[in-house]
Amino acid sequence: MSGKVAVLGCGTMAGALIGGLIDAGTLKADDVVATARSESHRDEIATTLGVKTTPDNAEAVRGAELVILGVKPYAVVEVLEDVSDSLSDDAIVVSIAAGVTTETLLAAWRGAVVRVMPNTPAQVGKGAFIVSPAPGAQEAGEKVVELLRTVGTVVEVPEKLHDAATAVSGSGPAYVFLMAEAMIDAAVAMGLPRDQASQLTVATLAGSAELLAAGEHPAVLRSKVTSPGGTTAAALAELEAGGVRTAFAHAMTACRDRASTLN
Repeated sequence: MSGKVAVLGCGTMAGALIGGLIDAGTLKADDVVATARSESHRDEIATTLGVKTTPDNAEAVRGAELVILGVKPYAVVEVLEDVSDSLSDDAIVVSIAAGVTTETLLAAWRGAVVRVMPNTPAQVGKGAFIVSPAPGAQEAGEKVVELLRTVGTVVEVPEKLHDAATAVSGSGPAYVFLMAEAMIDAAVAMGLPRDQASQLTVATLAGSAELLAAGEHPAVLRSKVTSPGGTTAAALAELEAGGVRTAFAHAMTACRDRASTLN
């Protein structure tokens, strides 16, 4: 993308995405204009990201090559309808709203529409992105994929699987952060100072992710750490008894099902 980029509703997720793209050199801050309702939020965005801001969505999209809809799912259609007359015919509209289908988006604007679910690690160049172009928008989808690959891993999925994939990567960082919080709190309860517990937990999660990225199956990696009758085996037995697998299955199903009700 070499032209203007508009971000309508620059909240946490959109801000993480834009911040990552700017830090990676993929976007220039001067080419980005972001909108937010409150003046204080706009000031925060301008200070944090170094981009231009405005309260006017229609003004933001004029001449934009890429328009990112970062507003809440219930507001997506209204915002897209409001700016439809100001959009360039060749603009690409990317929605990062959970649950809002391309069919719904196309009813508001008959142009190139792509659904994307990012996650917050995009802010540090380690994002995971789900991409589902609308029918007829495959070329636009390819441009979006090329853009997002500069700040993470991109997986293009059929739209019928978009909500399921959201339960994996879109909400996934929260699962990891909860696990980290639980590990740190348990370590503190056993007597470790909190700063040491945090250092050990973060390093363990980061290193484990690197091992997973090398491609070996998680079960194989787990077995390499688990000696028969050892300390790890005792710990895993408690997690299994606590229903950790079932809890994850229920949690991710609830995430997918909730996404499907937001359209």
